[in-house]
Amino acid sequence: MSRYQILPELRRIPEAFRYGNAYILKTETGSILFDPAVPPEKVPEADDVKLLIATHGHYDHVASVRQWTERNNAAFWVSDRERDLLSDAKANASLMFGQATSYQEADRYLQDGELIDLDSELKLKTFSTPGHTKGSMCFLILRQRETEAEEALALITGDTLFDDSFGRTDLASGDSAEMYQSLQFLRGLLMELPASLPVCAGHGGTASAGELLNSPVWIFAETLVGG
Repeated sequence: MSRYQILPELRRIPEAFRYGNAYILKTETGSILFDPAVPPEKVPEADDVKLLIATHGHYDHVASVRQWTERNNAAFWVSDRERDLLSDAKANASLMFGQATSYQEADRYLQDGELIDLDSELKLKTFSTPGHTKGSMCFLILRQRETEAEEALALITGDTLFDDSFGRTDLASGDSAEMYQSLQFLRGLLMELPASLPVCAGHGGTASAGELLNSPVWIFAETLVGG
């Protein structure tokens, strides 16, 4: 798949300073920016961004959220389990980056298992995947057209699952046992999804579901529980 253009409606935007990935999804009603650490001036479609969704509340995934909400009046969504982390500069790792910041309240706090209509065709399914932080979430982008079966388009995994590894668990609210359970859940989910489905991580490259299922990441995961 392309390095940046993942699907006609989904593009990866690398964030150079913090080495993270943002993703921009085009919908009928405007664009959605996942993990808004990248500032508006780095996004050609900036004027079209109407919604910000964070996989978790670490600085390298939400650093520019205030710029976006003030510039575009964009709404901000994150897991309901990340409330405390957003407001704590040590917990959200902004202090570690030398940019101690307390972030604003979200406009919507997401729950596990929600199915959200984004426009007349696109939907978003939420999955709680604690481990990197207690409120880490993954998002499955789906399309449902009239007379056609529901189609999975991409899975956004944040820092829970990378193209060859998984997120660290030694930061505030991280938990190795929870990460192990989340990875086992994601492995089962990937087995149910098309092998060609793009898996869009918070750092590094984009892999397909099939590539990830055949990667050593699951062997590495056993170290989380002493395997």
